[in-house]
Amino acid sequence: MIKKTVLITGSTKGIGHGLALEFLKRDHQVIINGRSAEGVKKTVKELESQGYDVLGVAGDVSKEATFQSIVEKAIAKYSKIDIWINNAGIPQAHKYFHELESCEIEQLVSVNITGLLLGTKTAINLFKQQGHGQVLNMEGFGSDGRMMKKLSLYGTSKRAVQYFTKSVSKEVKDENIRVGIISPGMVRTDFLTESSSRGDAAEQRRNQKVFDILAEDIEVVTEFLVKNILKSTRQYDRIEFLTPRRLIPKIMRLMFVR
Repeated sequence: MIKKTVLITGSTKGIGHGLALEFLKRDHQVIINGRSAEGVKKTVKELESQGYDVLGVAGDVSKEATFQSIVEKAIAKYSKIDIWINNAGIPQAHKYFHELESCEIEQLVSVNITGLLLGTKTAINLFKQQGHGQVLNMEGFGSDGRMMKKLSLYGTSKRAVQYFTKSVSKEVKDENIRVGIISPGMVRTDFLTESSSRGDAAEQRRNQKVFDILAEDIEVVTEFLVKNILKSTRQYDRIEFLTPRRLIPKIMRLMFVR
């Protein structure tokens, strides 16, 4: 087995942390990233105590300097990055779009969209230099065009993932650079728990029913995703957990649960 070096932004918690742990279990090297230096330090200490090979680099993904720091430190320790996963993202405040403050709009766009663009740009430039690499961008609610009230901004940020990723993959198709999408579906994380507690009592009950049936445990999702990321050989790939084969039985259950 060739040991891979994997960067995952937003990997101190949630699905990013789950992906990191799955790669490490398979004896690969992982670069942990998060906005909080304390959070990154804590995560690195936790993983190193289990005997895993990790590097932590704190920083805001909306700043290009963060990615420059990641590359410099990764090359100094590992000499390469093989897989680059743009996972970092933040949720939308539980408000209609017209109720959002300008600062709330700017912050979400800067992390969910600008961070994705800057991360992909940095990854491709690195991969051109080292002669290979794979960059994967994380989908979320709205990527497929579905809409829900008080998620207009978040959904818009995730809808951009498909167009951007497919377009960039065409730009580098003649090089040894692979570009793709990770589609995890609905995963039981703190992000999801927070979402289910929003709104009035009736809305919370509806959300909880949907989440109980459609959501899956982090460990189940990340094991599937990492296995298929490592198997992937396509120049453009979409690695999807919640396929129709998994989704249809869940929807049938949802229709009959009252």
